[in-house]
Amino acid sequence: MKSHHQRIRRSKGFTLIEVLTVIAIIAILSAILVPTVTQMRETARKTKDINNLRQIINASLLFASTNSERFVSDNNAIDANGRVVATGSGTAIDDVIGTLAAGAGLNELNTWVSDGAGMNLTGPVPVLVGAVGAVALNDLLIGGGEPDVGGSVSYEYTLNLTTASPSTTPLTFSRMNSTAASTWAATDIYGTDGGHIGFVGGNVSWYEDLTGKLVNGVGVTADNIDASHVSVPGTTGTIAIATNPVPPPSP
Repeated sequence: MKSHHQRIRRSKGFTLIEVLTVIAIIAILSAILVPTVTQMRETARKTKDINNLRQIINASLLFASTNSERFVSDNNAIDANGRVVATGSGTAIDDVIGTLAAGAGLNELNTWVSDGAGMNLTGPVPVLVGAVGAVALNDLLIGGGEPDVGGSVSYEYTLNLTTASPSTTPLTFSRMNSTAASTWAATDIYGTDGGHIGFVGGNVSWYEDLTGKLVNGVGVTADNIDASHVSVPGTTGTIAIATNPVPPPSP
């Protein structure tokens, strides 16, 4: 009788072949699903970046409409009352962000931060803080707070352009280690995979390699951002790139 019960208990268990079969099925499903999920997340992230860059372009156009058709320049800044002034200097991206916040209502820090680029802010985080007479840039932006977002600003911005500049001129784009290079670097948002460029005309496109993909101000093929800014008409001064206030974080 005891032997019979033992046989019944054994018959209810899994054999080694069954266990190995289940493990093999799980492994196959994981191999199929994990890349798909990763690809979906990457696609969603790129879509978010495109929307962010379009918001930046739209805010720039709004700012230009009340600023003699000039986009943000290297002398724009904000005063303690939260007003845009023309007494600033320098090429830090924080001045651009503050100017578009005060001058065009783009007062959302998340617009400038891509998923995975050092950190992703949760919830609404204003660019400008404080009361009238004491308005300032958020400490997170300029590196004075923890965690530091300063090095995680995901996009850069071309200063001293106007609405009269060619529509094919890069206005804002995914952060680049070097705008003289035709490809993005390992420390950039998508590593060496590529990045987005938003143009004066409003288009936003993804590029893996810029070689032969851009044109300068007189329609000559350009291989990088710097070359595309050569001979651009309709500027208010020497073209410069507004970059991150602190070095970007390592991946």
